[in-house]
Amino acid sequence: MGFSSELCSPQGHGAVQQMQEAELRLLEGMRKWMAQRVKSDREYAGLLHHMSLQDSGGQSRGISPQSPISQSWAEITSQTEGLSRLLRQHAEDLNSGPLSKLSLLIRERQHLRKTYNEQWQQLQQELTKTHSQDIEKLKSQYRALARDSAQARRKYQEASKDKDRDKAKDKYVRSLWKLFAHHNRYVLGVRAAQLHHQHHHRLMLPGLLQSLQDLHQEMACILKEILQEYLEISSLVQDEVVAIHQEMAAAVAHIQPEAEYQGFLQQYGSTPDVPPCVTFDESLLEEAELLEPGELQLNELTVESVQHTLTSVTEELAVATETVLSRQEVVTQLQHELWTEEQTTHPRERVQLLGKKQVLQEALQGLQVALCSQAKLQAQQELLQAKLEQLGPGEPLPVLLLQDDRHSTSSSPGHPLTSVPGLRSRSEKGEGHPPWRSLRATSQESSAPSSRSPHRCSSFQRCRSPCMSSCGTTEPSRGQRWLSC
Repeated sequence: MGFSSELCSPQGHGAVQQMQEAELRLLEGMRKWMAQRVKSDREYAGLLHHMSLQDSGGQSRGISPQSPISQSWAEITSQTEGLSRLLRQHAEDLNSGPLSKLSLLIRERQHLRKTYNEQWQQLQQELTKTHSQDIEKLKSQYRALARDSAQARRKYQEASKDKDRDKAKDKYVRSLWKLFAHHNRYVLGVRAAQLHHQHHHRLMLPGLLQSLQDLHQEMACILKEILQEYLEISSLVQDEVVAIHQEMAAAVAHIQPEAEYQGFLQQYGSTPDVPPCVTFDESLLEEAELLEPGELQLNELTVESVQHTLTSVTEELAVATETVLSRQEVVTQLQHELWTEEQTTHPRERVQLLGKKQVLQEALQGLQVALCSQAKLQAQQELLQAKLEQLGPGEPLPVLLLQDDRHSTSSSPGHPLTSVPGLRSRSEKGEGHPPWRSLRATSQESSAPSSRSPHRCSSFQRCRSPCMSSCGTTEPSRGQRWLSC
């Protein structure tokens, strides 16, 4: 099967023309595509070169040159510059090689299409002229000469006189000569038309189509070579490109996350600069009496506030403990979710988990903050609890005042308790039940007659220890004294 046996009909000629037009459009598309590839490779090579120049100062960004990541990136940028030069050379090779050859092939195909159409038209015209027009003309002349000869014969047969008969005979002979001569021409024309018809359908037209097929196949072979050359030049897996990418891959493989910051630590590492922990400033006690540094004061003036503080701290500790448990639950849940996703996530997709890992780190930091708050409240509670446990069921210790205050009376204008720092402010603020509120009641009781004690201290203070040396009173009941005598 071939063009010569399958495409000799007018329909075959139309199909050949359509095929030629389609192939030319395809070749034109290839040429435009290759030209765009050359342009794109040139631009891409230029962009890679520009990127390499921009990143040439990357070592001055404060990153240690010993950093594996920095070294790997420097190698990648260096190899990228080599890749840009290689791609630029490939673009030039594409332009001077496959693209130039393809343009020449397109011109030859256009010329072949034009030549084929002209030759086919010429063959058809010659066949039509020889096989149809010339034969029809000969046949028409043949009929006319045959009519003329028949008419001359009738006239010759009808002539009666010798003179007319000779004249008719001459005309008849001439008509016969013309008829015979044209008959010979017609016979030759028919034979020529027959041979032309045979040559046209057996040799000339099949030969034209066979030549066309041979040239098309040769051009297809040339196009194959052009495309193979194009692929060889533009391939990204050729030895040069593979070598560059292997160098890049080796540079990336050199990265060791566990050793990434060793150089940085060696260069900038230092002894931890931990500021001194705060301590009790004993200079505050220079003008204060009866106070111990770092020790809670639990006496008759502070016992109620210490109890209130313990209650408040206990409540805050309960809230802090609940916060710790809640945050611990959140951390556990995040850790479980992260572990589950890590089992089903490809290592190259781990970047999708960074957000959740950061959330986990924030949750862990929040848990540490909550644990710190809990620890502080726990320590405060333990201090307060231990102090109150030291007191036990007994009464709080009295506050020792100046010696002059033990002789003061309830009628003295300057009440000794008013000289105690903080008492007046607490009374005015109405915090709790200040101790002097009970003292006033005790003072009123001391001014009234009592059957329990024949002699009461003239002062409104209720005494815990005997005051016989100062006021001559008997020992009061246990725990009924606010200020020492």
